Amino acid sequence: MAIITNHMKVMNSALGKIGGGAIMAEDEDTELAAQVVPTYYSRLKSLLGMCEWSFAGRTYKLDAIAKVAENDYDTASMIFNNGWRQAFSLPGTRIGLPRKVLTDPRRPNDPLREYLIEGGVLYADREQVWATVTVMPDPTVWDPQFNLAAEAIVAADLCVPVTHDANLAKDLRQVAEGSAQENGRGGLVGRAITSEAIKARTAAPLWRDPLTDARLR
Repeated sequence: MAIITNHMKVMNSALGKIGGGAIMAEDEDTELAAQVVPTYYSRLKSLLGMCEWSFAGRTYKLDAIAKVAENDYDTASMIFNNGWRQAFSLPGTRIGLPRKVLTDPRRPNDPLREYLIEGGVLYADREQVWATVTVMPDPTVWDPQFNLAAEAIVAADLCVPVTHDANLAKDLRQVAEGSAQENGRGGLVGRAITSEAIKARTAAPLWRDPLTDARLR
């Protein structure tokens, strides 16, 4: 029996906006699924990378990379070949670069600023490092404005390959992204970004006590 995932519900909602039918499984052997699934996930990754969405952030403790020659570690000088003492693997499920690199996950407003990222590896002079990254969250935790934007832009992306209706695709894209001058950040996408910015300002700390900060260091 096919499992209807929450991502599929968004896909089918987008298809419904263009009268494109529905899919029953992401891996079903149909031309429609072959068009919908890769287009959906490609667009979703693009949207998630446009903003530090609060619902899509996750903090991980990074795994240290073995200090061996195969990992470009110089045993004699006790540093990696690029001059850093420690190296860490970044989460493979992340989208883009880390939002923040931390030495204490309880202090997200005091990030580590001295580090280097090369080839998907994070180098630092710290024994323990955490990173907050963007992941692909389940649609059940999406902000409603983001959900509307995702459905609309996926519908626009699918309109021509599924229905061959270029005029409808143009109309849907304008609703989703606004005018061409807004570079994909107008329309419903722009509203979602604005909503996220308002939430971020509301969540930001309004006051800090230097004495308390000093004790916690």
